[in-house]
Amino acid sequence: MIISKFLFSALTVFGVLSGINAQDTDAPSTGSEVQSHLEAAPPPLDLTSALWIWTGEGPNIPGMRAFRKHLPKGKSKAVCVTFAISCDDAYTVWVNGKYIGNNTWKAGSPSGASWHILDEYSVSLSHTDNVIAVNATNVVSVDGVILTGVVTYEDGSQTAFTTDASWLTAGSATPPKGFQEIGFDDSKWTPAAVIGGIGTAPWAPLSIAPFTGKACGVPDTDHHYPGPGPVLICPVLPPLARRCKEPILGYTHPD
Repeated sequence: MIISKFLFSALTVFGVLSGINAQDTDAPSTGSEVQSHLEAAPPPLDLTSALWIWTGEGPNIPGMRAFRKHLPKGKSKAVCVTFAISCDDAYTVWVNGKYIGNNTWKAGSPSGASWHILDEYSVSLSHTDNVIAVNATNVVSVDGVILTGVVTYEDGSQTAFTTDASWLTAGSATPPKGFQEIGFDDSKWTPAAVIGGIGTAPWAPLSIAPFTGKACGVPDTDHHYPGPGPVLICPVLPPLARRCKEPILGYTHPD
């Protein structure tokens, strides 16, 4: 009996995470039910189809560049987005106008920031339309940003997405004020230029940093970041530090 109850509970969790109704009824899961199950384990992220993108203006041009992605919609309301991101050399990322996190290029490091390790975030969603915005900065040498993510909907279904030509960019222009907000007019922005997949030179194979936050634990409301700013230059910290040690909304960069 105890084993049966355990198996039933396990199958129920699996059913919610995979969009399958474990109780074989037509009743959809509620957003709160989906989020409660996701808290135990965020959805797995797939790097195999992720692409490095940039503005298409040419390589090795320093400066900040703005990117936006309208998240895919499902048959029901989106309740959570989990994603992993990296940039050569540095990024700041927002979801629906809310500052979520950043990494920093380290002055004096031969490879700049640790672009080969993606930072993972998980954000609960409260809007019908949802946007991820990235301020990507190239300091020296080659430039690129890469992201892979999963949107979870109220009915338990999920849609994967990655950086690709569906992302929009402001090109060589300085990131405009308010570009991270949902309602920002990006109708004149152009599609991002695809550089290549995860094996594209000079980028080595990638990995995703261990997730230390709470799945869907960061709401997309309040605490708006003031906007694009200067890149924080951090010293190289021996022996293993790859970021400024800065806790960000439940996520702490690993040492």
